[in-house]
Amino acid sequence: MKMIKQQKKGFFIAYVITAIMAAASLITYVLNVSAAYYQDMKISVVIMMVCALACITAVILLPLIVKGKMIWIIADALRVAAAVLIIRAGAAFIGMRVESFGYIYGSNLELGNEAAFSAGAQAITGIIFFVITWILSLAASFFEMGKKKV
Repeated sequence: MKMIKQQKKGFFIAYVITAIMAAASLITYVLNVSAAYYQDMKISVVIMMVCALACITAVILLPLIVKGKMIWIIADALRVAAAVLIIRAGAAFIGMRVESFGYIYGSNLELGNEAAFSAGAQAITGIIFFVITWILSLAASFFEMGKKKV
C-alpha cells in the first residue's frame, strides 16, 4: 500500500481503468473472432493487446520497484508504447470488420442469418470497447506519475 501512495491517485486510477478496458477489449475480440460467423482470429491483435497490458503493468509497477532517473524515462516510453499498441490493435480489428458490416447490414445476402447479425452486433460492441480504451490510454498518458525520487 505504501508503494501505491507514492504514485498520484489520478495516474494510478487512470491506468487501472485502462488496463481493465484493455482486458475487456481483448476478451471481446477473442469472443467475436470465435463466433460462428467470423472465425478469423489474427494472432497479431492478441499479441499487441497482451503487450499493451504488459506495458501498462510495467508503467504502474516499475517506478515503485526500481529507483533512478532512467526508470522514469522508460516508464514514459512504455506509456506511449501501450497507447500505440492499443490503437494499432483496434485499427486492425476495425479493418477486419468493415467489409462484413457491408454484407451483414447493407445487403440482402445475410438477410435472416441470426448468427451474422449477432456477430455483427458483438463486433460493434468490441469496436466501442477498443475506442473507449484508445481514449483512456491517451488520456492516462497525460497524468503525472508521481514524485520522482532519484
